[in-house]
Amino acid sequence: MPSNVNPTVRRRRLGQELRRLRELKGMTAEEVAERLLVSQSKISRLENGRRS
Repeated sequence: MPSNVNPTVRRRRLGQELRRLRELKGMTAEEVAERLLVSQSKISRLENGRRS
């Protein structure tokens, strides 16, 4: 990915990829949050590109 891509675009693309991989594994956001010892809302923010 070119380094001159807007940081917001990169964050959203990363979030999309994280969600795709989570869904590919058949996991819910709640399961991922529990496994990572974080809140479900944090997983949601990451997947929606609202957190760096």
